[in-house]
Amino acid sequence: MTLLFGKYRGKVKGNQDPMLMGRLQVTAPQALGDAQVWALPCAPFAGSGVGFFALPPEGANVWVEFEGGNPEAPIWSGCFWGIGEWPPAMALPQTKVIKTDTLTVTLSDLPGAGGITLETADGKKIVLNAQGIEINDGMGGTIKLVGPKVSVNDGALEVI
Repeated sequence: MTLLFGKYRGKVKGNQDPMLMGRLQVTAPQALGDAQVWALPCAPFAGSGVGFFALPPEGANVWVEFEGGNPEAPIWSGCFWGIGEWPPAMALPQTKVIKTDTLTVTLSDLPGAGGITLETADGKKIVLNAQGIEINDGMGGTIKLVGPKVSVNDGALEVI
């Protein structure tokens, strides 16, 4: 048996694991030729009933490795972007973004402007930061909480 060490560029062919283990069906032509295999995840946090869980979509680029070099024990260890695939977000080290097709979570440690933002593709948004809390329904309805003051729809109703 030829041992395969290192990382190999792969592609997600399927992400619906019938065993519910976070496996992906992947190809890695440089290592496996035309074969499509199930690869176990290498997760940053996992345990019985707990963990970080995020699967890339079909067509995504993934890194494929092999446990102990065994080509029959594939592992997907992460993803990478191709040219032009970088998600639109601030590329600052103080900002962390989790983006799916319809949701964006932004965690910012920017001095004076940091906070948490939750956004949907249809314009709904919740912002929590040092200035206060804002809820926007994406259709003109807003609630802003700043200190003891609550403002509804940009001042249409003020509670102090």
